[in-house]
Amino acid sequence: MRLFAAVLPPEDVTGELAAAVDELRKLPGGEGLRWTGRPGWHFTLAFYGEVDDDVVPDLSDRLERAARRSAAFALALRGGGQFGHGRVLWAGAE
Repeated sequence: MRLFAAVLPPEDVTGELAAAVDELRKLPGGEGLRWTGRPGWHFTLAFYGEVDDDVVPDLSDRLERAARRSAAFALALRGGGQFGHGRVLWAGAE
């Protein structure tokens, strides 16, 4: 399975981002694109690619331990773009 580690942005951040996405949807061709809903929005921290199913439990345990050891940190939206031949939009973080 394809795996990645991510953090979920707080509601106030997704609210701001949703307002920007609403404007993007109005652009020419925007109505023909597939848009994910806010529950699917996340900040990817690491992409692992294809991972064997038997690796997932240990990886999940390690990520959980790392998350518990990590203090809260500031995160701001900075920049953005697209990949996948325009199929995926991304917002940068700082």
